[in-house]
Amino acid sequence: MNLNFTQKLTRTAVLLTVTLVLQGLRIILPMPPQTGMFIIGSLVNTCLVLAVLLIGWKPAVIVACMTPLFAWLEGMLPFLPFIIPVAVGNIVFVTAVFLFRPYHLTGWVLAVCLKCVSLCGAFYLLFSIMDFPPFIRASIFLMMSWPQLVTASMGILLALAIAERIQKRYY
Repeated sequence: MNLNFTQKLTRTAVLLTVTLVLQGLRIILPMPPQTGMFIIGSLVNTCLVLAVLLIGWKPAVIVACMTPLFAWLEGMLPFLPFIIPVAVGNIVFVTAVFLFRPYHLTGWVLAVCLKCVSLCGAFYLLFSIMDFPPFIRASIFLMMSWPQLVTASMGILLALAIAERIQKRYY
């Protein structure tokens, strides 16, 4: 897949827009926070993986960095410093997907685990530097632990199915 600059830029913009619209569904669709975390998280991870598979690593990193910024603007991340650990987790995820995609299932599992570990680790570092109330720390650690395994796994499965259909039709 050789895309020129304009094609990459356009596809990145379209995929970023789709990702941000899907992420913004939390605002307009009434759903319990736990349900929203699994549904929206899976959809966002799908877009991150699609960015890697259909456009490339660098565009995927752009999408990975923009999603937590917009999550903060939407009020889904309660504190500005939370943008950095989420961006780190997303970057680790798209990088792992990019590097380990030739290994198929083993690579996907490794990418999912690395996302979870990097998110927990990044928040652990943030909480060691900055003081947050205990209930915030506990709820963030819960959201950034095993649910990330589920949402990243679902994101990969959905992205693989979508990418296969897109590649058959347009590539």
